[in-house]
Amino acid sequence: MPTTAVDQNGLRASLLNRLAGLRAPSGVHGSVSHGAETGVRVFGYCIQERERIARNRMEHPAVVVVLSGTKEVWRGDVAQTFAAGVPFVIPAGMDFDLVNIPDPASGRYESICITVDDVLRQMLRRSLRTVPVNSATADRLDIDLTPALVEAYGHAASALTGLGVAVAATLARNRLLEILLLLAETPVAGMLTTVGRKEQVEAIICADPSHSWQVGDVAAELGVGASTLRRQLDRAGTSFREVLLCVRMRTAGMLLGSSGYSVMQAAQAAGYASRSHFSRRVQYAHGKTPRHLKAEI
Repeated sequence: MPTTAVDQNGLRASLLNRLAGLRAPSGVHGSVSHGAETGVRVFGYCIQERERIARNRMEHPAVVVVLSGTKEVWRGDVAQTFAAGVPFVIPAGMDFDLVNIPDPASGRYESICITVDDVLRQMLRRSLRTVPVNSATADRLDIDLTPALVEAYGHAASALTGLGVAVAATLARNRLLEILLLLAETPVAGMLTTVGRKEQVEAIICADPSHSWQVGDVAAELGVGASTLRRQLDRAGTSFREVLLCVRMRTAGMLLGSSGYSVMQAAQAAGYASRSHFSRRVQYAHGKTPRHLKAEI
């Protein structure tokens, strides 16, 4: 059952209270990373002056909560304004103008952002029975709060501020996943699970890692030009060569871990005709020679 406007106001106040521990210390300006040990990108952002960021494009979708002040998200001539305590999604791959407006009373604009990158998105997709349809063109980016979602944010905030505990990094990742699983039942779900360009390239190469892939081959599979694909991967912080090598070394590690493959067979299946070249690559990627990897079986 949807919550009423009064319920939403109360839930927003509760959410802001739960996230208080993630606020930036007084005097801090700009971005503050939270829980880098988790392998998931969560950061706070704090400024003292109104700012406009023109033609912003996110490589990965993000879930944002304004902690103080307001944020305007412009798509062309249409804007949505998000007050403190209202969670919303910024989809990947779309151009937005963003305006951050400090709160008149405190003089601060502050927000907390969960970047739904490849790692977190893959965790989410593995946890869902069905993957939501991409709804990046949805009219609304805001998310209606529920008591369960507020509770999940509180769990995540507690985990991110308690990373001295040995298991806290894993706990924090799972707490962030808890938030996304709850969002998977909302209209914004498809924006969070959309596969990025890097994942699409990996999937194509994984289907036949022994093929002598060139960037033009994969670009043609994706229906884009080679130069466009290179730019897209560069924005994702990688390159075609790095993705190709990563897939091949992941394949090599799995095959060498199977008693049914010899070193040469694993090399050929991973796309290497030269055993010595394969051995050098495996040792660099895994820290061990192919024979040592097989010896661990």
